[in-house]
Amino acid sequence: MTAISEVVVEKRPTAQAPASAFAVNIRGRKVPALINPARDFPAWHFAMLNDQDRNRALERAISKLDLQGKVVFEVGTGCGLIALLFAKYGAKHVYTCEANSHLADIAARVISSTGLSERITLYCANSSTLIEESLLPEQPEVIFTETLDCGVVGEGFYAVARDIRRIARPDTLIMPGLIQQYGILVEAPTLAKLNRVDEACGFDISALNIFSTRSYFPVRERLYDYTPLSEPFLLHEYTYAEERPAVSGSALAYRSGTADGVLSWFEAQFGDETITNSPGTHGHWHQAFHPFNAPLEVDAKQEIALRIDNHGHIAPQVPEETRA
Repeated sequence: MTAISEVVVEKRPTAQAPASAFAVNIRGRKVPALINPARDFPAWHFAMLNDQDRNRALERAISKLDLQGKVVFEVGTGCGLIALLFAKYGAKHVYTCEANSHLADIAARVISSTGLSERITLYCANSSTLIEESLLPEQPEVIFTETLDCGVVGEGFYAVARDIRRIARPDTLIMPGLIQQYGILVEAPTLAKLNRVDEACGFDISALNIFSTRSYFPVRERLYDYTPLSEPFLLHEYTYAEERPAVSGSALAYRSGTADGVLSWFEAQFGDETITNSPGTHGHWHQAFHPFNAPLEVDAKQEIALRIDNHGHIAPQVPEETRA
């Protein structure tokens, strides 16, 4: 078994913790034990790593790659699982980074418990720091990231995409490739009330609404009653390899009702494997609800023009008099 002191972890300051809290894991040094640390990363890491459909799909995608002699760069290692899979299936070397110091320390411990640590270099830093300080010794032939949330952009998608474009070669394989975001218009007062309030106990408390989410928030769609008002439609397409500015799309209503917003999901292509959080799936990802600024009355067979911005806010492009 390879000792943890042989895992290379470069220490770089992050916003998550003061410098004294950083675990420094460099060849020849031992890592102090973590004793009841305060978790400073989201709890969904547990659900993600227990999502066997996701794990199997990503392992299948990686196992199908020709990795012999190739250098891999991963953005956002978490606890090190994906880096280990790339090493397991033949990558010459895997460079991976994690900005959260606690996660970087856990990843070092996980990686060091395998026989694959000599082919993995872990940096406690974000991808921008690695690039700006020229810390990557080799240009990668494969780049992997899973910096996606339920509405695609909330895990720093655009910042990571810019970093990837700075280091990718023309022939670099980037995973995921195409990410397509779909949506449906929904009449969903129960979802709208997760983000808006009017009165309680006879008092007007609508002043709280200045803090309502304007872009989107995660929901388990199967736990709420809602009425679809349209067929699924393509909202936007994303890739880490190139910037694709948002363009106006449209949804065709198939029934009349009051549209409270858009329920969205993504389909991300990892080689020939597709990972999705579409309604009806039971993976760790939630779906995303994009509330409209105000409810919108729609008629059956009415086409509703929509525009999504880089923050995931969806605005219907309709005459003001048609709003509820």
